[in-house]
Amino acid sequence: MTRRLLSRYGVAAFLIAAPPGASAEGPAELTAVLEQTRTELKMPGLRAAVRFPDGRIVRAAVGLADREANIPLDHAVGMPGGSTGKTFVAALTMLLVEDGVLSLDDPASKWLGDRDWYRRLPNADAIRVRHLLSHSAGLGDYPGTMRFRIGMVWRAIRRGGRFEPEELIGFIGRKPRYPAGGGYAYTDAGYLVLGRVIEAAAGRAYYDLLRERILEPHGLDGIGLQDRSVLPDITPGYTMGARNLRDDGTMKFDPSSEWTGGGLTTNPTMLVEFYGALAEGRIVQPATLAAMLESGWRDPRTPDRHYGFGLFVYDGGASFGHGGLWPGYRTHVRHYAEPGITVAVQTNRDGRLDMQAVVDRIVSSLGEGEPLPLPGEMIRNVRLPAAHSATTLSGDRP
Repeated sequence: MTRRLLSRYGVAAFLIAAPPGASAEGPAELTAVLEQTRTELKMPGLRAAVRFPDGRIVRAAVGLADREANIPLDHAVGMPGGSTGKTFVAALTMLLVEDGVLSLDDPASKWLGDRDWYRRLPNADAIRVRHLLSHSAGLGDYPGTMRFRIGMVWRAIRRGGRFEPEELIGFIGRKPRYPAGGGYAYTDAGYLVLGRVIEAAAGRAYYDLLRERILEPHGLDGIGLQDRSVLPDITPGYTMGARNLRDDGTMKFDPSSEWTGGGLTTNPTMLVEFYGALAEGRIVQPATLAAMLESGWRDPRTPDRHYGFGLFVYDGGASFGHGGLWPGYRTHVRHYAEPGITVAVQTNRDGRLDMQAVVDRIVSSLGEGEPLPLPGEMIRNVRLPAAHSATTLSGDRP
C-alpha cells in the first residue's frame, strides 16, 4: 500500500469504523470484506486485526478453523506465523545490542568460530551480526536443496522428526552468493546461525530470552513457542485442499525445526500489538528501531524497498512489516508510520496468495465501503538483481 492510499482513506475513515472504546469483535465493514476475500480466494478461514494509534484494535474472523469438524475460526486460536517470527528474533538481537552483550559489527566467528559446522560456512570469517540480520551474509538457503528434500521425505515416512538447526544450516552450499555485505538473498539458514549467535553471546536459550524480554513484559500471551512436535491450540492448515495435521497432531515437517527462522504460533491481534509496541519505542529504543529500518543492503534499481533488520522496509520507512508462510498457513503484517496504523491478516491456507493485497483491501473498504479488486492469487514479485538475490522482496517469503 502506498502513502497515497493511506492519505486517500486516512485515519479518520478508520475511526468511523472503530467507535470510541472499541476493541471491536467483527465490525460489519471488516467482516464483510474478509468474507468476500475468503470466498474469492477459496480460504477455509480468514481473520484480521487493525490497530489504531490510540491502541484500539478492530478485528474480525470468518470461515472455518477446521473444515472437517465444522469449527468456526476465532481470534484467539493459534496458527504458525512462519517468518513473521524473524522480526521477534531481530528485536531480541537489538535488545542485546542495547545491553552491550552483542555488537552489530561482531564477527559471527567471535561466538561460533570454535564450531566445525560454522567454519564450513561460506564467508565464515567475514560475516557480521548485521549481515545475518539483513540477509546480506552471502549465505544460501536450505528449502530448495535436494539434501533437505530427501531428508523431508525420509522423516515424513518415519512420521516426523525434528531437524536440528545445524542440520538445516549444513544443507546450504559452500560457495558464497556474494561477499558478506555485498548483496541480498533471503535465507532461513542465516537466521538459524543468528539464533546460535544469540545463545552463545547471552548464555541463555533463545526461547527463554524471548519470553523474558519481549513476550511476557508486553502481554503477548497469545504467542506460542514452536518448541515441540505437536503444537497445542492451533487450527489445522490446508495445502492444495489437504489437511496438514495428522490424527496425532504431527505435521510432515516438524514445526520445532523452524526455531529462529520464525518459530512462533500467533494470531493477528498479537501481531498488531507487537508491531505497535515496536513502533512506539516500547520494545527497543527509537534510535534502535531507526537502525533496523535504515540498515541492510540497498539495490539502486529498487530504492523504494529493502530488507532491514528483520523487517521489509518500504518508502524509506513509511511502512514496514513481514510475511510468513508455514505449510498450510499464510500470515502478513504491515505497520504504516505516519498514521500509526498496523494491519495483520492470517489464513489457514497456503499457496500463491497476495496477502499484502488483502491488507490493501481492508484499508480501502474501511475507508470508502467499496473493496479494491484483488489481483488474483499471484504474489507481487519485485526481483533484485540476479547476481545478488535468490528470492523476491515481496514480504511473503517464509
